[in-house]
Amino acid sequence: MILLLEDNDLDAELMMHHLADSLRDMPLRRVHDRRTYAQALEEGGISLVISDFSLPDIDGWEALSMAARKLPEVPFIFVSGVIGEDLAVKALKTGATDYVLKQRLDRLGGAARRALSEAEDRRERRRVEVALRDSEVRFRALSDSAPALIWESNATGKVVFVNRHYEVMFGLPSSELLGQGWYRVVYEPDMPALTKAFDEAVREQKPLQLELRVIDAQRRLRWLDCRGVPRFDGMGRFLGLTGTNVDVTDAKLARDELEQIVQTRTAELLRTNERLLLEMRQRADADAARAQAEEQLRQAQKMEAFGQLTGGVAHDFNNFLTVILGNLETLERQLLGTAGKVDLPRVETALSHAKQGAQRAAVLTQRLLAFARRQPLQPSSVNVNELIAATAEMLTRMLGEEVDLRNDLQGDIWPAHIDPHMLESALLNLAVNARDAMPDGGQIVIRTRNTELDQSTPGLDAEPGDYVRISVSDTGMGIPEDLIEKVFEPFFTTKDIGVGTGLGLSQVYGFVKQSGGYVAIDSAVGVGTTVHIYLPRQVGAQVSAGERAHDDALPLSTHGEAILVVEDDDAVRAHSAAALTELGYEVHQAGDAMAALERLGARDDIALLFTDVGLPRGMNGRDLAEAARAIRPGLRVLYTSAYAEGTLTHDGKLPPGVALIPKPFTFNSLAQRVREILDQPLPQAPQPAPANAAPGDISPSGTAIGARPARVLIVEDDELVRELATEALTEFGYEVAEAGTAAQALSTMESAADVGAAIVDLGLPDMPGKELIRRLAERHPGLPIIVASGYGQVELDAAMPAATRVAFVQKPYELDGLYKALKNLGVTPA
Repeated sequence: MILLLEDNDLDAELMMHHLADSLRDMPLRRVHDRRTYAQALEEGGISLVISDFSLPDIDGWEALSMAARKLPEVPFIFVSGVIGEDLAVKALKTGATDYVLKQRLDRLGGAARRALSEAEDRRERRRVEVALRDSEVRFRALSDSAPALIWESNATGKVVFVNRHYEVMFGLPSSELLGQGWYRVVYEPDMPALTKAFDEAVREQKPLQLELRVIDAQRRLRWLDCRGVPRFDGMGRFLGLTGTNVDVTDAKLARDELEQIVQTRTAELLRTNERLLLEMRQRADADAARAQAEEQLRQAQKMEAFGQLTGGVAHDFNNFLTVILGNLETLERQLLGTAGKVDLPRVETALSHAKQGAQRAAVLTQRLLAFARRQPLQPSSVNVNELIAATAEMLTRMLGEEVDLRNDLQGDIWPAHIDPHMLESALLNLAVNARDAMPDGGQIVIRTRNTELDQSTPGLDAEPGDYVRISVSDTGMGIPEDLIEKVFEPFFTTKDIGVGTGLGLSQVYGFVKQSGGYVAIDSAVGVGTTVHIYLPRQVGAQVSAGERAHDDALPLSTHGEAILVVEDDDAVRAHSAAALTELGYEVHQAGDAMAALERLGARDDIALLFTDVGLPRGMNGRDLAEAARAIRPGLRVLYTSAYAEGTLTHDGKLPPGVALIPKPFTFNSLAQRVREILDQPLPQAPQPAPANAAPGDISPSGTAIGARPARVLIVEDDELVRELATEALTEFGYEVAEAGTAAQALSTMESAADVGAAIVDLGLPDMPGKELIRRLAERHPGLPIIVASGYGQVELDAAMPAATRVAFVQKPYELDGLYKALKNLGVTPA
């Protein structure tokens, strides 16, 4: 607040006007006589006093004196029309901040601002001075209480401060130790090292550290550990060094004594070593002989293991090659022979068997890579229950009738982050091992459970957390305790040489570990074995096993897109190019990365780079892709390789956005993968029926509006027979649901309300067909059922009296006969 002492109203109004223009935010209080002036000073809150020099009951000198007593730090400005130069000088010497003539009131605002600013500067300076004094007092107190010698130097290296411990240790007043005075207490032989180190620290403005000897007040030699650090002001200017000197005499003496003890003990040990040297040499000779024997044993074991591996691989591959070559010869005789007409069914069978042999050989190479943890994994979110259910039919056929396969699946199972194809292979290996452990048959149970592993889990070999546990149990012979730790070792097997590779459980172990999981085994001789695999839980949206299945329809090129095939093997490149050409693509070829880059530079219509990972001449497939995308940003890339570990994978897994089709690949898998990369088709919304359409009208697609084709459930364990019947009924216009077991059939009937008929084979693996028909007739009265069997109709009529709508088809049946049987039961396609 500004206090204005003025008795003349007009002058006061003029001054207030000028002040308001310059100090808009500063409140203003006017007083006009001595009493109100004294009262205002008493109340306080004043930042500036402006006073007339001549007033009726008080003059300017008294007003200045009163303000100086009450508010010594508040600036005071005289405003007068009669004050002369002498009085103005006297006023400034007496304590006034400024004076302004009433004839020059335009100066009043500036003078007021300046006075306020100078007053604030004075107050800030006093605050800093007080803070500095307080800091110096605190520093002095701290330094005097510290159990060390504390010192400070200036920028030239002169010591300007020492604490009281200097006086105590050296018996000299601090004034005699300042500057370079403290050098007088330094032991003379240590002076050169001290001056050199101190001068260097000051000159280079760097820390100081050395040990030196001094002479204390009792004329004793003491060791000091001298340390200092550079000190700078707020502008970064060097101010000097601040440091401490710590008395380390006792530590030095103790260290010297310890060194003497060490020297004595070392001499004793050397004498002892001399006595032991001969014995050690003798032991070394014995160890060398033992190491040589162990190395020979390891080499023998290695050769035995490689013999087991090569014997098993050779046995399996020879079987596969026999299947492939034998069927190719059959094809050659059928297609190139001149004996007569080509037997198409036999040709189809030979093709199928040759393909199966090649696929089994590919599976064996995948097992080898999985055992070595070199198989690139493509993990996704998998519902293991759905995957196990989808493989049940295949496992049932593979295990045979003497093995009872059962599933015990937790309903709310978590999704697992895993490669589904490798998991299927692992389940296959575990099931085969379980079957082989039960030569007379038995039971295999596959269980799933949600499990949390923590540090207390015995033998845990994975990160604690949430896992999906799959347990495969058998009722077989069990594993002796001394062999349990070996079952996951490479090449270990209890089978004869040439029968199996010894990689089954090693493949499971390698795959699970590569996936971040954990494997455990429980076994008791004569009771059975359970293998537990713990798979990491997937956090996020779940994808069921069924959602991964590809559409059976072969995806072709939609626009004749151009594809560049890069492969150094001429035969593989020609095969890939021919397959893609057959699919309708425009194919260009290159044998190495440089040729591929030339092709890309010459053409701008190439939509996909299909490259092998392993390419010659110093540039692999990944290097090529990076160089190609530098030329063509956004170019789609599909890699292929039989072994891509280290080039594409990270921790055994493909990074996001990297697309790979492993070798060997099939025509269908190549078509699917290429189409996925080129074009992820969006689902098309169904077209609504016309507003004026009536039930029975024909839609543009050829189906009746408002009608639904009859759905037929085919229950048949033979996959080829089931597929044949499905294709035929689909051509007849029926919708078809398939089941390979009685359990799948009952589940389908419970979940699907639109099944209009069932075709049941009597030879099912998990339940007699007659029992399934009885249950279907009981649970779904009136359901039309066709029995496919080699039995006579009279025998079946007597066995199934409850089924009122039953037709019989004698195996082997004709497809037309199947269609007629459905029509006779009133089941017709839409």
